[in-house]
Amino acid sequence: MVFTNCTVCSVYGTDNSSRTRVRVKCSGEQITLHLMRQKEVPEGEKVRIDFFDERIGCVKTYCELRVRQNYDPSVPEPWIADCDILEVAEIIQERQGFRAKTEKETIITSSEQGEFKAVIHNISVGGIYFVTTTRLSYADTVEFSYCFMEKEYRLQATVLREEDFQDGNLGYGCQFAELPKGARRDIQQYVFQRQNGRIW
Repeated sequence: MVFTNCTVCSVYGTDNSSRTRVRVKCSGEQITLHLMRQKEVPEGEKVRIDFFDERIGCVKTYCELRVRQNYDPSVPEPWIADCDILEVAEIIQERQGFRAKTEKETIITSSEQGEFKAVIHNISVGGIYFVTTTRLSYADTVEFSYCFMEKEYRLQATVLREEDFQDGNLGYGCQFAELPKGARRDIQQYVFQRQNGRIW
């Protein structure tokens, strides 16, 4: 397995329930995990690891890990783990329809209407769908903040479609503009974990 753009993974504990988020460096088929503590991840064979690659998607694997001390001064973590993938259990590819349902109320800023309240109903790497009482126009630009994987991002999106409900609410499907660095990866991981009931 050769990752094209993978910088983070989730390493499962020996009970397969606890998870540790770890920084990853990939060079061809060589995969290295960067660790702050020697015992941060389990060693040996059949360690469950989910890799999050921006192009491939979420890759569920079983790996062999060998932890050793880091002597490279350019790498801040004092420990690293050499990782060999023994088995790829599943690949969940990214697609526009892979969305996480949510009911999160937030403040959105429109380039035309200013600030207003809205409830985000679903979110994906491609965009969001929210409901509000404020009428927007096609191609209006909206901006809002959202927290993915414990990191808050300021995101921009463009209105593509509108739904007019009988109760006076309006639904808007919006496509993300260029995402900030790291946001695509974190949104993908967030959506995957909500789909699997791991975060709410």
